[in-house]
Amino acid sequence: MPSHTSITITGLVDAHVHLKDASGLVCAASAGISALRDAGFRQNVDRGIVERSPKGSGPVVVSSGWALHSRDGYGAAFGVAVSTREQIQSEIIRLKSAGAGIIKVMASGMVSLKHPGEVTAGGFCNEELASIVTEAASQGLGVMAHANGESAIMAAVQAGARSIEHGFFMTERALDLMAKKAIFWVPTIGALRRAAGSSVVPEVTRFIDQLILSQLSMLLYAHDICVPLAIGTDCVLPDPAYRAVYDAEVALYEQAGIPSDQVMTIASAGGAKLLEI
Repeated sequence: MPSHTSITITGLVDAHVHLKDASGLVCAASAGISALRDAGFRQNVDRGIVERSPKGSGPVVVSSGWALHSRDGYGAAFGVAVSTREQIQSEIIRLKSAGAGIIKVMASGMVSLKHPGEVTAGGFCNEELASIVTEAASQGLGVMAHANGESAIMAAVQAGARSIEHGFFMTERALDLMAKKAIFWVPTIGALRRAAGSSVVPEVTRFIDQLILSQLSMLLYAHDICVPLAIGTDCVLPDPAYRAVYDAEVALYEQAGIPSDQVMTIASAGGAKLLEI
């Protein structure tokens, strides 16, 4: 797959954000971020993909534009529903024409904060995921797969997604296959804590704490078996606290047991490799 740009990135990369508008690029630049992968919004269908300013200032951006999700499944806020091969093909062609540099697919629901241990409804069957990856490849694009739960993660990996986004309830079995197929993981672990907010329900708080610890363990295992990794915050930009959020995500990699110098390599070279810049 050809690179999106010939620019060499040596600074920090955030491989999973959601850009509201061009002011998000100013926010990222102020935070010292050199490149971003924009996971998109539903509104982009009408308003167009957020791109770097014509003068070329600010971070490099690889944008998904908007996501593909299953009918009656999670993802309506981020994209459009598709259910047939024809719809998949048409939407991917439309994204390519709009300037997308990656296809975002909602391969599962989200971590439920009402029913600890569950993932909400959403996702595609193996055949549908394979069709999405094939159609994207025909347009010269890879696929970033929002996937939580082992079955959804394994399905996205087997379909040939370029990266697994979030990947909560990750398992060693899934990571072993990701290492074999050189598929990236962008864990966005801190996003779960932020999504839970200041929940006062003890059961939810305990669940979140345990899930984060489990993910940190899986992150170290991923690093040890050479699963490609990249930093992603899942921030909606602009956000005045953005740099603090990015630093907190970096700190989680160190908390997992990955040496700080290797974490910084993941934050820069790892992200640049994933974005193909």
